[in-house]
Amino acid sequence: MDHLPFQQLLEHNDTAKIENPLRRIPEDQLAAYIKTFWEENDLEKVVDLTTLPRGARLARDEEAFKAEGSLTPVEKAALQKEKHATIWTETREIKIILLTCCVGSVLHGWTQGAIVGPNQKWPEAVHINSTLFSGHNVRPDNSYRASPDLWQFAGTNAIVYFAASTVGAFLCDPLTHVLVGRRGAIFVAALFTFTASIGEAFVHTWQALFACRFLLGIGMGAKSSVIPVYESEVSPARLRGRILTSWQTGTALGIAISGAIPLIVPHSWRFQISSSFIPAFALLLLVFVGSESPRWLIKKERYDKAFIVLSRLRGNPLLAARDLVFIWAQFQVETTLFRRTNEDVIDLENRIPYLDPQVYKREIGLVGYARRITQLFTIPRVRRATLASFVVMTAQQLTGINVFAFLASSLFASGPGIPDTKSLRLFFGFGIVNFCSSAVAYFYIDSKGRRWLLILSLAAMFPFLLGTAFSFNLPNKSLVAVFLVFYTIAYSPGAGVVPFLYSSEIFPQMLREVGMAWASSVCWMGAGILDLCVPALIHRLGQRGLLGLFAALDLVALCLVWLFVPGTGRQIATMEEMNYVFGVATRQHVRYQVKVVTPWCIDHYVLRQEGFVPPLYRWQEDVEDTNENGDTHETAEKNNATSTEDVVYTNGAAKEDRKDE
Repeated sequence: MDHLPFQQLLEHNDTAKIENPLRRIPEDQLAAYIKTFWEENDLEKVVDLTTLPRGARLARDEEAFKAEGSLTPVEKAALQKEKHATIWTETREIKIILLTCCVGSVLHGWTQGAIVGPNQKWPEAVHINSTLFSGHNVRPDNSYRASPDLWQFAGTNAIVYFAASTVGAFLCDPLTHVLVGRRGAIFVAALFTFTASIGEAFVHTWQALFACRFLLGIGMGAKSSVIPVYESEVSPARLRGRILTSWQTGTALGIAISGAIPLIVPHSWRFQISSSFIPAFALLLLVFVGSESPRWLIKKERYDKAFIVLSRLRGNPLLAARDLVFIWAQFQVETTLFRRTNEDVIDLENRIPYLDPQVYKREIGLVGYARRITQLFTIPRVRRATLASFVVMTAQQLTGINVFAFLASSLFASGPGIPDTKSLRLFFGFGIVNFCSSAVAYFYIDSKGRRWLLILSLAAMFPFLLGTAFSFNLPNKSLVAVFLVFYTIAYSPGAGVVPFLYSSEIFPQMLREVGMAWASSVCWMGAGILDLCVPALIHRLGQRGLLGLFAALDLVALCLVWLFVPGTGRQIATMEEMNYVFGVATRQHVRYQVKVVTPWCIDHYVLRQEGFVPPLYRWQEDVEDTNENGDTHETAEKNNATSTEDVVYTNGAAKEDRKDE
């Protein structure tokens, strides 16, 4: 069959086709390609010339390779185990890396929540008037004027997020290059956190605490940009979503532990605020125990080390060879994104999917840090991922969750009839519920998809957020806790888990570090703005007005996700296949959501009418099978129909939709 140029598939994928580049190589020529790859990269030391071509044929067409009957019993068992694996049956190497990343995520949450309890005591210790933001019986007051004390308090809380957004997040890319990979970047981030946490215990002025929290923010931003990417790159495709739920689940556990510290050690705010040094020290010890990311090693053309790591991760040399060849081939395809002239594109197109090593080095080497940042907004495929990550990260902040997470003692303590100690217990309860609810995503993140969970979460949060707002003015204050529990349960599996997970997997390998840095920066900038403004907004609007505002913003977030966030779950298996998903034009996706999916949802869920939604993304092998069997377009759509996560716009407007890109 005729193939579209890769440049078109990556930038204007009007057919919404997901392609395996190895299928473009005739089977009788594949062995020669792999032999050249094997010889030029000195792979004879780690893998023989029999295993690598067999892995390539497995990567090219698994069903055809299995039909040959050349699989050994051990290889058959490994493939079967892979299809039915759980986290608990995965290899030791994956478990070690997962443990390391879990400690990092616990540190992440602990760092954020460690200031909540001390917020009731540290202002007085550094001579700031705390009655403005921790006193009781606060009411909306139009005559209120912001005082320097209030902004010093708010700024000290918020600086950690502004530092994470503007400095820490964007250290991810240079750290992974200068300090040899993901592990080195995580080590530096943990070192920043450890040092700043110890420093917080010895401050005597708000300026000193401000400086320590600035350093804390650098570590937090770098850590949040690296760990989700590291997890996503080592995870097998089938379990990637479930493994990455550990980031939010661990963060929620860290927040819960930080909420318990003020209840266990109530009289030492200095220990409370600096207690995050404990998980930081553990992360420093663990980070180099596990292996480096194989995708990062392949990006650096360290193919021998990448094969060794993949063998540890997959537990079988044939599966390691399959993944090595497939990732390498997709990297060659990605190189077409980094073109400068039409002549370069034509030259690259003729060489794909085997690119001369010197050409590859030239193309990748010319993409410096500043250029990588620019390419987030100039390359259509990457720009769509940049927009989607912006929407999911902004949506998390628009839900108002961080008002409860990081300013809980101020918000609840300023509520009428809620004492300081009860506000800390409410925060601890919030952390526990957040942790338990986040784990729910494990069961649905890969089967239902990221987008499905996020939309359901945002829709469910709205009524509970309104209930929390109105319960502040009711005589029975226990209703505040009741609505907050249900609100947190609605938030955690979707709006809590999805944003970082989603952002870590949608950018191409060449821009994954800087893409995740962008996403983290958006998240922490939003959190910083909230931390800076909420103390003043509590005075301006009161608790009910503030939470009512966030209820409205939650609906805005729901609409943005519905329109601008493509689904990446269900059949979308590998991170490399995201290139084709985000090759589909934004306008095409938006128009389909409005004209096809929304009416279908009304018919199906409200009017209870039967119908189907055709899948958005069509795999190359499915298209080939359809053509061979002579199925009609409508029949093929019905056979592939899945859910609103995977739908395609098929009314012939594809060419028009390219104009927006």
